Amino acid sequence: MSTLAISGLPMTIYSINIMWAIVLFGVLLWSTAGDCLNAALRPGMRRMSMVLSYGVLAWMLADLPVREAATTWLLFAAFGGVLSFAYELWARRKYAGTGRIPRSLVQPLGLLLWPAMIPNAVGMMFNDAGILPADERAETHAEDAQRITGEMPTPTATPKQRRALYDTR
Repeated sequence: MSTLAISGLPMTIYSINIMWAIVLFGVLLWSTAGDCLNAALRPGMRRMSMVLSYGVLAWMLADLPVREAATTWLLFAAFGGVLSFAYELWARRKYAGTGRIPRSLVQPLGLLLWPAMIPNAVGMMFNDAGILPADERAETHAEDAQRITGEMPTPTATPKQRRALYDTR
């Protein structure tokens, strides 16, 4: 069993490598912050987090025994599945009767797509809870509910209005 050089603590607990779990958590935290706080970069952040997470997985497979790498990876996949499942249950209850199309509760591809699922679920939770202001992404259920009920009209801006936003004169 390997130990951390500074503290002498075990580096692997129940086949979960602590150092690589911290690295994956850092990637997850970075991508979640980017996904939640910057709507303009959201698609790129999702792709970047997928590439970075799979890069970490490749490095883990080269550095660790396969059992440790797979267990550490699957821990984050299970967390992403539970988080997405919990959010969808909450959203189904909150938006019942509004015409919102429910998403699948169980997503088998979640084992592969968790680096994008977790930031998405956290961002939608924050938007729906009012912690972050709603943006123009279609999957924000709070906006969908307001558009369905007519409380918020669908945004339509003319090209002249769009140019006025960027006019620096």
